[in-house]
Amino acid sequence: MPDQLVRRPVPSLTGGMRRPGENPNRAAAQVLSRFQGPEQFFIQSVTPLTSPIIPQNINLNRPLESIDLWWRGRVTITVANFASVAAEAPQSILQQVILQGTHKTLNQIIPISMTGATLFAWPRLFQTTGNPLLINGVMQPELSVPVAQTGPNFGDVGVYDLEIRYTIPTAPVFGPGARRVTNWFAYQPADWVGQSLQLQLFFGDESSFGTPGAGTVVAFSAFGSNTGSPSVTIDCNYMILGGAANKINAAVVIRNEQNLIAGSLSATANAQRIATLQKQKTTNVVLKTGVILTGTSAGVQVFDTLDDDILQRTQIIVDNKPVRNNNNNRIAQCYHGRMFNTIVPGGYLPFSFVESQTPLTYFRGDQMSGGSNFEVDSDVLTALANQTGTMVQEQVLGNPGGPR
Repeated sequence: MPDQLVRRPVPSLTGGMRRPGENPNRAAAQVLSRFQGPEQFFIQSVTPLTSPIIPQNINLNRPLESIDLWWRGRVTITVANFASVAAEAPQSILQQVILQGTHKTLNQIIPISMTGATLFAWPRLFQTTGNPLLINGVMQPELSVPVAQTGPNFGDVGVYDLEIRYTIPTAPVFGPGARRVTNWFAYQPADWVGQSLQLQLFFGDESSFGTPGAGTVVAFSAFGSNTGSPSVTIDCNYMILGGAANKINAAVVIRNEQNLIAGSLSATANAQRIATLQKQKTTNVVLKTGVILTGTSAGVQVFDTLDDDILQRTQIIVDNKPVRNNNNNRIAQCYHGRMFNTIVPGGYLPFSFVESQTPLTYFRGDQMSGGSNFEVDSDVLTALANQTGTMVQEQVLGNPGGPR
C-alpha cells in the first residue's frame, strides 16, 4: 500500500496522538479552555481592623483563571441608626486585597492591590452582571447610577446577614464571546516560582459602613448567628488546557489602585494633571471620584458619596496630546457602557482600549520614549470638602499568546 494511504496517528492539539479521522478542532474544543468551577481553597475567620496574610500560598497545580472571595457574616445594629451610610456599604468592609508572588521572568510582582469596593465593582464595569451581594437572603440590584446605600436597606437598627463576593480575574474582563483569551492570562504553574502566590486581606470595622449615629452599637458575628465571627471563603477557579498547558506564553495583568495626585482635586481647574501612568501595555484606565468619609477608624478609607460631576473633559495624555479626544465624561461613560453592554456605575469613569473584545488592541505604552509624558488630565469642576479620587491602570506585562 502506498505510504500516503497509510492512516497513521498524528499529533493531537490536546497532547498525545490524534486518532485517524478525528476532527482536530472538535478534539481541541473538548479539552482546551475547559473551566472547572470554584474549588474551596481556604476559610479565614474575620476580625475587624486586621490584615491577615492567608497562611497557605495559592495552589497552582493547574492554570488559574480567577480567585473568588466570599465574605459571610452577620451585622447587628442596635440603639440608633447610622447617621449616614457609605456609598459602597457593605462591600466596603473589605478594605484592600493584595495578591503578590515571584514570577520566573517578571520577578517579584504585585498583580492585585485594590480596595474591596472597587474590586466588587470591577466586573460590572465590563459586563452586564457584576458581583453578587445578598442582604438577608435578598439579591441586591446591580450597581447603577447613583451608587448609594440607604439606611432602611442597610444601616438602620436591625439584623443583617451579609454574603458578598469579590472576584479577582487573571485576565481582562470581556463578555462570554471572548472567554478563550483567558488562556493568555491564566496563571500557569510553571511561571510562578515555588508556588509563591500569596494573598493578604485588610478588613475594616463598623466605620467602613458609614458614620454611626449617637449611641449606635454594631456587633459582628457568624452568618445566621449571634455568636462566632464572620468568615471569608477563598475559592480558586481553574481551567484545563490539555497539551497546551505550560506551552502558552501567559502574560500577567496588573491592577493596582492608587490615589490621584495629592491636592489635584482640591480646587477648580482646567486641564489639571490628576494622575501619572506607567509606560506599560494598557488595556483599561478606571477613575473613581467622590467625597471621602471622615472620622473613620485608623486604616479605614471609604467614600461617603460617589460623584460623576467632579471631573469633566478627562483625557489620557501623551506628550500634551489626547489619546482620545473626550470632551464630555457622561458621553464617555455611555460609550463604554454600549461597547461592553453594561451600565457604568456612578462615580466610575472607565477608558478602555480593548472594546474590540481582544486584549491585543491595548495601548502600547511600553513603546513610548523614556522622556515622554503619560498621564491623565481633567477639568476639575467642583471644590467640595474632602473630594478625592482613585485610579486603576490595568497593565499587561509579557506577551499574551506569543510563543514561549
